[in-house]
Amino acid sequence: MGIQGLLPFLKKIHQPVNISDFKGCTVAVDAYCWLHKGAFSCAEKLAMGEKTEQYVYYCMKYVDYLLRKGLKPILVFDGCHLKSKEDVEKTRRGRRELNRKKAAQLLREGKKSEARDCLQKCVDITPQMALNLMNVCRDRGVDCIVAPYEADAQLAYLNLNGIAQLVVTEDSDLLLFGCDKVIFKMDFYGNGILIEKSHLNEVLAIQNSFYSFEKFRYMCILSGCDYLPSLPGIGLVKACKVLKTARQQELRLLLKKLPTYLKMNLIVSEEYIEKFICADNTFLYQLVFDPLRHKMVPLNPYPPEVDPSQLDYAGQYIPDEKAYQIALGNVDIHTHKCIAFFDPATFKNQHQWSLHANQSRRMLGRMVNGRPYTARRGLCMWIYCNAVSIKPEPLKDPGKLTVAAERLLMSQYEAQDEMPEDGAMAESSQKENLTDVCMPSGDISLENHLVEENGEERMAVKSPKKGRKRKAPFPGWRRQLLGARERRRVFQ
Repeated sequence: MGIQGLLPFLKKIHQPVNISDFKGCTVAVDAYCWLHKGAFSCAEKLAMGEKTEQYVYYCMKYVDYLLRKGLKPILVFDGCHLKSKEDVEKTRRGRRELNRKKAAQLLREGKKSEARDCLQKCVDITPQMALNLMNVCRDRGVDCIVAPYEADAQLAYLNLNGIAQLVVTEDSDLLLFGCDKVIFKMDFYGNGILIEKSHLNEVLAIQNSFYSFEKFRYMCILSGCDYLPSLPGIGLVKACKVLKTARQQELRLLLKKLPTYLKMNLIVSEEYIEKFICADNTFLYQLVFDPLRHKMVPLNPYPPEVDPSQLDYAGQYIPDEKAYQIALGNVDIHTHKCIAFFDPATFKNQHQWSLHANQSRRMLGRMVNGRPYTARRGLCMWIYCNAVSIKPEPLKDPGKLTVAAERLLMSQYEAQDEMPEDGAMAESSQKENLTDVCMPSGDISLENHLVEENGEERMAVKSPKKGRKRKAPFPGWRRQLLGARERRRVFQ
């Protein structure tokens, strides 16, 4: 997946960041990266055909974190397979089938641990799994797009056209599509590695007068990518050496002189040159879906010398209405049969499913009043929400509450974190008050009402019975009430 060894090769320009630093931005996310990670935890159930939504809960932890930090996520899903990638997909299918057979044999022999490893390697993300995640995201007010072909090109289109200011992925191929800012290896706490397009030449060390982004793309294709394997003995280091020394601008002549530049006994055939050009065109002109105009377009405009009819390997045009239904997730990308009937004009979310609802509920509240939340030039394309209008008011001064009130506050967060084991989303009545939902156990008696004290409202709490020692809710409760970050570390 991606360019082998590219991220370590670019270590010089790695910038450790937290995604909360980009508060107010719209972030496009490669959803299949999260789905694959989430599927590892329930690989056995998926392989046995058992019903599970554990992978959905895994992905929603990331989504909820982005919402809490004031970002607008757009989840992008892979679509149909490209002709340019047929060989790679065939190899992957064969590898998955081999691991599936090996896992079955190990299970018959009673070797469950080894079988589990094989099952994780044969996990395949189906359109139905992607649809399950999309349904939950829509209930949370999060936009989702199914790309007509590869998610990488769709992510790049959103970024290059200002719809998203940032991209989150695990696939290093994305850098070749020209994205300005990409975050790799993001964890549950928002920490990741930022790579910016403007810093790439710091690694290549080509004179500024001779450097262009094309040379970086050529270097990566030479080292081997999903669309073209590398020539024997050529990796990133040698490919970089070629682009440093070469002053040849014409691609065909550059490839023919590879043996001279590298002083190697290489055979650069016409077939390899043609495949190289096809791979380069796939990175440049792959078809994507324009969510503003509801039609398919190339990632970059075609120049006069390029004939679109000769670029079938970069995607075939799909009628606009069908492309729109694919983008909504209503059409199976493999069978092209209808699997859902999502209509953004009539959609109303039925659930409020949130791990930490304080900030995200306020965000959804702005959508209720006819003012969709769109972070700085962000795009709320298909959201018609009827989010919960009855929301608990934030406590005025949590630092002055008694132990009992603090325990009540903690119980509120615990209740929001609980998820049903069968995968169904918890539906709570809008009219339930805080005491009914989150009454803690123990000898502490609580009343859920506000009283005036020094001109401020605060929660009234009855004193515990005399003669009994008050217990802290849990060890370290004072420290973990200081802010959202500490609460997140405890309950995620």
